[in-house]
Amino acid sequence: MLNWLKEKCSKSVWHTLAMVIVILLAGPEVMISMELMALVELLGASTFVLLYVSGVKMFFANVVNKFKAFESYSVLFIPTLESLKQMPFLMLHAIPERSTSILFISFVTLTIPLIYLLKMV
Repeated sequence: MLNWLKEKCSKSVWHTLAMVIVILLAGPEVMISMELMALVELLGASTFVLLYVSGVKMFFANVVNKFKAFESYSVLFIPTLESLKQMPFLMLHAIPERSTSILFISFVTLTIPLIYLLKMV
């Protein structure tokens, strides 16, 4: 047991001594290279995320433009934050009336038969 511990400690002492020698010979370049490796890893991950976020934004920009074209003849407008602070009830005008009407009619159309079927069972 003690021989095993002695062997491990002697190896760790040599490893530590080798690291100290490398750091003393290489100087600050070792720390700079470690920082650059961390920077490359961070930039790689952030670029990967940025790629997917920009793709999702491009997809939803098309959907939002089609929605705005659909709601172009309704009273839908999106007020500014300053206007909302002065008149909070202005938020009611930000409700898209065509989409809300279609959603309400669809909800009623689907729930009435469902209620009727549940009463039969």
